[in-house]
Amino acid sequence: MELIYLVRYCSFIIYNLGVYLFVYYLSISNTWDNYKDWLFNDIQDSKVYEYIIVGAGSAGSVIASRLSEDGHKVLLIEAGGMPPFFVNVPVITPALQESVYDWRYVTTAQIEACKGLTNNQSIWPRGKMFGGTSRLNYMVCVRGHPYDFKELFPDYRESTVDGGILNADDLIWSSSLTEGVLKGAAEMGYPVQDINKGHSTGFMQPKVFMKNGERWSSDRIFENRNKKELSIITNAQVNRVLFESKKAVGIEFSKLKNSFKAFATKGVILSAGAIGTPQILMLSGVGPKQHLAELKIDIVSDLPVGQNLMDHVITGMDLVILNSSQPVSLIEFFNPLSMMEYFVHHKGLWSYNGVDVIGTFHSSLQKNKSAAPDLELMVMPIGISQDNGYAWRKAMGISDEVFKEYFAPLAYQNAVTLAPVLLHPKSLGEIKLRSKNPKDPPIIDPKYLSHRDDVRILIDGIKFVKKLIGTKAMQKLGATLYRKPFPGCEEQSFDTDEYWECYVRHLTLTCYHPAGTSSIGKVVDESFRVYNTRNLFVVDASVLPVLPSGNINAAVLMIAEKAARLFRQSKKDSLAQLSRKCSVYDVFLFCT
Repeated sequence: MELIYLVRYCSFIIYNLGVYLFVYYLSISNTWDNYKDWLFNDIQDSKVYEYIIVGAGSAGSVIASRLSEDGHKVLLIEAGGMPPFFVNVPVITPALQESVYDWRYVTTAQIEACKGLTNNQSIWPRGKMFGGTSRLNYMVCVRGHPYDFKELFPDYRESTVDGGILNADDLIWSSSLTEGVLKGAAEMGYPVQDINKGHSTGFMQPKVFMKNGERWSSDRIFENRNKKELSIITNAQVNRVLFESKKAVGIEFSKLKNSFKAFATKGVILSAGAIGTPQILMLSGVGPKQHLAELKIDIVSDLPVGQNLMDHVITGMDLVILNSSQPVSLIEFFNPLSMMEYFVHHKGLWSYNGVDVIGTFHSSLQKNKSAAPDLELMVMPIGISQDNGYAWRKAMGISDEVFKEYFAPLAYQNAVTLAPVLLHPKSLGEIKLRSKNPKDPPIIDPKYLSHRDDVRILIDGIKFVKKLIGTKAMQKLGATLYRKPFPGCEEQSFDTDEYWECYVRHLTLTCYHPAGTSSIGKVVDESFRVYNTRNLFVVDASVLPVLPSGNINAAVLMIAEKAARLFRQSKKDSLAQLSRKCSVYDVFLFCT
């Protein structure tokens, strides 16, 4: 036993050194990228394009590719730099968060939630490089439930047609926990099936945005394509949209400490994400009149920009302990054979995205079982404690006191995560400007768990986990509940609803899925045009009026494909006519 502890202790040291060196490498790569920009800078001020697309993330990459394919003269502008070497290796994902390729957003202190996090604040990673957050995420492809899109595309009809720019592959490596969870779910009467094929609920190994064992982020659509009509500017922050009356005619952006302008004859398309897009809109005079007036920003259009902020909430990290061996260990990660297997064959542990199983299901509080599910389960064969607090807990914002008292005792045990995810929160937040300075990060207040129903559903999710680990399949792995009281909840009797409410309000974590801040029907119409403006469009997660029943990257890509078709057909039909033909059929072209 002492030998096992010694080996694990040594693995912590090696892991910490490895993460430190990799983060240092990322900083050097970013510095070199900026230096090349300075050395070879050839930006022409006031250049004219047909379309300007702001943000090279999941949506912006798709639209830029599609429009340039048709011969449109397109400018794609991105605040971050080009991805460095090695970032396509799936297993290094956690090290990218809180790096120079992350915007490193932090929410305001939450009143009803996040009490176990430093200053009650949630850390929100967002990609700041070519590819956007599709370069930082865990690559899970879930296309959601048909009802998620009924308001967006009212004439839905189901489709199983293959297509889309990024087909999701099967996960080629998973841990020993996978079989136990899937068999356990089946014991409980839940179907084990591909929830991307029209099934409303079920459990499965995740489909992932990978190809040949590599991360397949949205920017890789440009590989081996003709870029003749596409201009790309990186490391450039867009400050505002330029208007002539109500017509968007271009953008103002900063690069290398200089200010430039670019002009568009057909449209400015904002795809900067659920945080970046509302910030740019409000800096440009499109947003709540009173808020903009307080900052002395001239009003172009009075719209509820920044409102309706939604995010999937996850809890339950390190809640389950196995008396069998750890499904994924740091020792195995640093095994030279694991590295060799990946770099030679693109297989093995290094091709792993960190998620063994996903499942969607209805809580006991949802009586209509044909409706969209309100809970998701994400199964990860490792937890916050398993790197002894060096990286993961910092990325999630767990306070030093909470980690030391609650998570640190698990560092030498086999803790895993079976985490319930709240899919359709009733708690809605907002994003506001901090100042008129584009470099100041916006104020992000998700108002987590301000609606009590959200807490009740998450408690029901924890009860589901308790039932799951009680199945025969999970008992074979020796699964038990971690029964140490969470700091701050000691006065509540363990395993009561009161205790779990306290637990959820303390361990409230983002699932990295913010959306809704420029939603369809409130800020943009069904053609993605910003109300009361001309030639200004928004296409990204901010347009979603409701959250999908699952991870949102696939939904964003699908919406981008829909928008691209609208723009490409604009020569033949008006956008207003095309919007009436929108169907959820188009949304379900992915992940089939």
